Amino acid sequence: MALRKFGRMAAAALCLGATVAAQAAWRPVPGAPDLDIELGSMQAEHSLVAVWVRSWGRHALLPDLATHGARPPRIQRTALRLEFDCSRRTMRVLAANAYATTGAPAFMTSTPGPVLPVTGDDLGWAYDAVCEAARSDRRL
Repeated sequence: MALRKFGRMAAAALCLGATVAAQAAWRPVPGAPDLDIELGSMQAEHSLVAVWVRSWGRHALLPDLATHGARPPRIQRTALRLEFDCSRRTMRVLAANAYATTGAPAFMTSTPGPVLPVTGDDLGWAYDAVCEAARSDRRL
């Protein structure tokens, strides 16, 4: 009986440790306080770097939700899988997730979008941070 209880406690500790480790992977983007990057999700191949970027509210790169229902939910948080081309200063959305104020998923897509130039201060800072992290072995 004591061994079973120990096993449950060990499993709970491992789950808690994994949760804390997963949360610790998000890093704020220097210069863009509304954006976070998950360094553990970074994948680099030549000049292309893909990474999850999180922002509060509905990000402008999120597709229009009005077409998905009569009254779209209020978006509290957005997570975008972005692919930056560090040699051309372009990017594209590989996947997008939006979460309602309740925390429930409100929208998800994994349809890649078109290649766009990096515009705006926040995305410019994210581009610089991601490309620098890719060059310096994931260090910000």
